[in-house]
Amino acid sequence: MAQELLLAQETSVSQFLGKHRSRIIQIREQHNDRLNINTLSQQQQQQLLAQELSISQILRAYGKQFTQIREQYTDGVNGRCAMGVIMSYYGWDGKCCTNAERRLYAALVALRRAGISKESLIELNDSGMTFEEIADYLERITC
Repeated sequence: MAQELLLAQETSVSQFLGKHRSRIIQIREQHNDRLNINTLSQQQQQQLLAQELSISQILRAYGKQFTQIREQYTDGVNGRCAMGVIMSYYGWDGKCCTNAERRLYAALVALRRAGISKESLIELNDSGMTFEEIADYLERITC
């Protein structure tokens, strides 16, 4: 039901996150308190929730967590293509098919708002460019 509502609305992901940001942060803090995790990574995640990253920023920040692969979104382990990295930024675990559709939709909305086609991003990734090179290129064409 929530997925259908999200797909039916033209609300951007950033608007949705902005509307629910405080509750998301509260839930994350409660979860982290239960696990007694107090790391810089936690602070970085909260900062990322507080602002919407550009596609190039996502590739730079999240791309470091993965091994770059070609011709598929994920290898089911720790490999991602550029599109898979963006989907992971929006919460995809790279394995579960049940949440992949919503994460793909969020990634597609972000790409559309940035004026970048999914096909172009995939072509850049599969041509052999690194995440950093793709980010550099996207910054040049969108500025």
